[in-house]
Amino acid sequence: MTILTTSFAGPHVHGAREVARARSSARKRPLRYRLAAIARDPMEAVVFAGGWLFDHSMAGWDISVHVLEDGPILPLEILGARVFDLRYSLDHPTDDPWPQSLAISASVLDVHERLRMSAVAAVETGRVDLRTWAAAPSDVLELSASSTRYHLSVAAQAFKRRALEVSGLPVSVAHAVEDFEVASAPSTGHHAESLSARLAAR
Repeated sequence: MTILTTSFAGPHVHGAREVARARSSARKRPLRYRLAAIARDPMEAVVFAGGWLFDHSMAGWDISVHVLEDGPILPLEILGARVFDLRYSLDHPTDDPWPQSLAISASVLDVHERLRMSAVAAVETGRVDLRTWAAAPSDVLELSASSTRYHLSVAAQAFKRRALEVSGLPVSVAHAVEDFEVASAPSTGHHAESLSARLAAR
């Protein structure tokens, strides 16, 4: 998968050498739990899920964020995540292990039919915990869901504030909780290529 750079002036995609290095690094940690998030851009992931990502990183999880649009990735790196280009991630699947947890922005699902189909398939397999932010899965997928509030650790709150400061966003959006909708089994089946399988490799 393709890692974006930390340049604020104009992030761009690294070449095949960096991709191979990232995948090699992931294979050296086969026993680590993996969490993948999908966002419109890096800052959406920081605002809606930054504390949740940080706490999982501190617990030893391997964290990746896959984005549709370029943006500064230093804020997410502060939170312990690596950032990848979503389109490249989807177009270059591997056989590496799936992430155990997957969080997707409703704004991305709303405009990306391929992701909507794949998200339902991922839940059907029972291999991944799927949650969304900004809207419930029932609003954009044929899934039922339950609301959950994640309470950030003190460290997560501090690091999220720092990530927001670096990005130039107001720290007032750094709340002590982050809201998600956790999906359960779909009401109707879909036959789609699993998104989780495509996001597992770094």
